[in-house]
Amino acid sequence: MNILTIQNLKIGYSSKKKTEIILDGIDITLKKGTFVCLLGKNGIGKSTLLRTISRVQPKLNGTIQIDGKNLESYTAINLSKKIGLVLTEKLPESNLTVFELIALGRQPYTNWVGTLSKIDIEKVNEAMQLTNISHLSQKKYYELSDGQLQKVLISRALAQDTNIIILDEPTAHLDVQYKMETFRLLKKLASKLNKTIIVSTHEIHLALQSANELWLMIADKIITGNPQELIENGELDRLFTSESIYFDNQKQQFILK
Repeated sequence: MNILTIQNLKIGYSSKKKTEIILDGIDITLKKGTFVCLLGKNGIGKSTLLRTISRVQPKLNGTIQIDGKNLESYTAINLSKKIGLVLTEKLPESNLTVFELIALGRQPYTNWVGTLSKIDIEKVNEAMQLTNISHLSQKKYYELSDGQLQKVLISRALAQDTNIIILDEPTAHLDVQYKMETFRLLKKLASKLNKTIIVSTHEIHLALQSANELWLMIADKIITGNPQELIENGELDRLFTSESIYFDNQKQQFILK
């Protein structure tokens, strides 16, 4: 069974005065354990798509199914056991330690006072081990570098114990080393834990190296397929409309003419 099925999806924004359609007729199926990179130019609607899939914002039309069940039929708690989100918003100021921040991922499972059980603590420790940050557990999160904090946020999503993890531009503010480490980590987690991980990114070279599947978001549709197929079919050239840029199949990167 597909873990994610999208049919005839229309995404955008609706108000009493008008409806702004970003993209219509989206059809995607995705199997468990796939590492997906969503590519597209700035402002094309990548974040809108991810927010719609995760029900952060409503769809305009169409169907989204998680594990064969319509997205709308999930309660907020049950959906938070299916999808973990790592968004780009700034964290609110607090004195939380790394352990405490990651433990917030266990909220769907804790009782109303938020007391951590033995299983919850095990899940938090396991998440830190998987991302190799156990040594940071008692540090305040604001003491971390951007790269370390990104691993903490990925750990929080892992502790949430969902089959799907969605990340919106997780490497946007990282240096080259942490960009590469983040992609390597996400690829490993998808394979080792059989998680479906969907990442929006501008890191085309890293996406081509690591993703099992690419979603290319262009003006009128989304093209899906494995990286090699899309390279051979010339689909990557459709990402940008400028005549001064082209995709070199042999070098597997965009080149200025």
